[in-house]
Amino acid sequence: MNDQNILMCIESYIFRRALHGFSCNSVVSRETCSEVIDLTEELVGNKQLAAIAVDAGASASGTESTEDAEPTQWSVGEPCLAPWSKDGQYYDAKIDEILEDGTCAVMFESYGNTDVTEVKLLRKVDASQQKKDLDKKPKSKRDQIAEQKEYRRKKQQKKAQRLKQMEEEREQEKNKWLDFNTKTFSKTNKGKVKKSIFATPDAVNGKVGVGTCGQGGRPMTSFQHAEKWRK
Repeated sequence: MNDQNILMCIESYIFRRALHGFSCNSVVSRETCSEVIDLTEELVGNKQLAAIAVDAGASASGTESTEDAEPTQWSVGEPCLAPWSKDGQYYDAKIDEILEDGTCAVMFESYGNTDVTEVKLLRKVDASQQKKDLDKKPKSKRDQIAEQKEYRRKKQQKKAQRLKQMEEEREQEKNKWLDFNTKTFSKTNKGKVKKSIFATPDAVNGKVGVGTCGQGGRPMTSFQHAEKWRK
């Protein structure tokens, strides 16, 4: 319940007592009502004074903090937010020159206009907003060529890595097949001696490299002419 509601309740209480009439000891009733009213008004007054004191203290601390804050140091070429003299609105600008009388010349790059304003009216540019503005800024032809070269270089590098990976995979598959073939041959031909076709034949009349299946000392494979088929 706020202070205004408290006072309204007290007035309503006094009005109801007046309608019903005071009791036989009306003096005591009037004194009681007066005491309640005085205490309530004192309480309300103390609250208002306390609220005023709090507001005054906050205003004083805000003023002190503003006065104690050091002015921002600006430099030529630094981006900022500057007011335009024609409408008083703030726009993105760049400091062209700082004068000794506390003023500076700024350039509104988006509009190509130059204006003079007070240095103390300049504002800092938000870092995130500044990055967005730089990203939106059109790139020069040199920057575009550099980006294209970098893109092609990364593409060639990625392609070379892919080819190298494919070559390694093929080599691994080849080695697996060779290992499998070697193990299979060693198991199936265990104990067998492979005989060369140029080995010396056992027979006296054998010839090297002549014979059945390349083995000397054996007769040549016989050949017979097939008879002509007749009806």
